[in-house]
Amino acid sequence: FMFYLCLRHPLRPRSEWNVTLQEHLDWIRDRHADGSVVMSGPSRDRSVSVYLIRAGSMDEAEGIAAADPFTAGGECRFELIEWEIHQILGVGDFIAPT
Repeated sequence: FMFYLCLRHPLRPRSEWNVTLQEHLDWIRDRHADGSVVMSGPSRDRSVSVYLIRAGSMDEAEGIAAADPFTAGGECRFELIEWEIHQILGVGDFIAPT
């Protein structure tokens, strides 16, 4: 598995959205339960939402991100970054390769 950082950007003001926050939260809860999303949440100003996808390929990660009701409903677009996590919570190899 690889990790993909998903940045979800709104396409128009939230006041114009047709998909509800509860629809998105139900979907993200299910992704946490199945292990395909590891962590998630919006920026403090709500200008972008971020989640960490765990998937076997970029195509799989794109499918997961595209299925978010906010994205599937045309409210948002997403950006995916393949992320090699080397350290987490102070654990990891902090030695440069030679």
